[in-house]
Amino acid sequence: MARKKAAEVSRKTNSWKDIEQDVKAKSISKTAFKRILLSRCRAVGAIVGAFLILAAALKLFVMNEDLSVSLSKAGRALPIKDILVESSALPRDWVLEYLDLNDRELDLLGLDIGQLKTKLESHPQALSVEIARQLPDALFIAVNEREPVAKVLVEDVRRGRLTLLVDRYGIVYEGIGYGANQIKSLPYLDGIRLRRFEGGFEPLIGMEPVANLLSQAREIAPHLYQSWKVVSLAEYPRLIVKSGYVREIVFQKDESDFRTQLSRLDYIVDYYKSHAYSQVAKVDLTMNSQVPVEQSLVARR
Repeated sequence: MARKKAAEVSRKTNSWKDIEQDVKAKSISKTAFKRILLSRCRAVGAIVGAFLILAAALKLFVMNEDLSVSLSKAGRALPIKDILVESSALPRDWVLEYLDLNDRELDLLGLDIGQLKTKLESHPQALSVEIARQLPDALFIAVNEREPVAKVLVEDVRRGRLTLLVDRYGIVYEGIGYGANQIKSLPYLDGIRLRRFEGGFEPLIGMEPVANLLSQAREIAPHLYQSWKVVSLAEYPRLIVKSGYVREIVFQKDESDFRTQLSRLDYIVDYYKSHAYSQVAKVDLTMNSQVPVEQSLVARR
């Protein structure tokens, strides 16, 4: 029995599992340690950053919801106290009446700004419109209006003879609020045909060259422009101007620049005035190098 126990002890002692092992783990270099630490920091930072972004978005959403509720409540408690209107011609009272903003309590936030803008822009005199709320109690309206370049006479069944205005894009409209002197200085249009369209008139063709001619005449030859009474499109693309000293001036249509033709006209007018002619019947500026004045129709003093 003793021999058997000794053999068992001998077998147990000789097992590799019973051998004491004093092996240390391989050490990690400083560079590798820093790399591992940095990687873990980045991972933690990404998680924290995502959490902060989510929290900020949630907070912003809640704030917006609270702001909408607050503004809705404030709108019922803040009636409009002032309406600011910016316009070069349209009177403030007319704008308020047209938009139905008079004689009633107005809810600043309850107004349909888009609907008001669309309605005012539908008026032919308005080129563009800006409408905005100015908290806490004001409404701002700005109207960019069409600039008339000529006028036209029409007969209305109910109102008789009317003077309508025309801008450079051929839009025909009944002007509101323009000064009397401004309207008086505009030449009449002739040789045109107005066609009714959706409660107004179809745009006139050929007005951009007319507008360029008139604006350049005002700029470089105002002494000639002030006597211009009528611009006719009867022979379009030739533009015929009827004035005081020269009864008929024929321009060749140019989309942008009439300066050369105006310079020739200015020279001709000065020449005939200096030679004691009281009036010139016709100057045709489309004849290039040929004599543009009809001598037989020139009256001498």
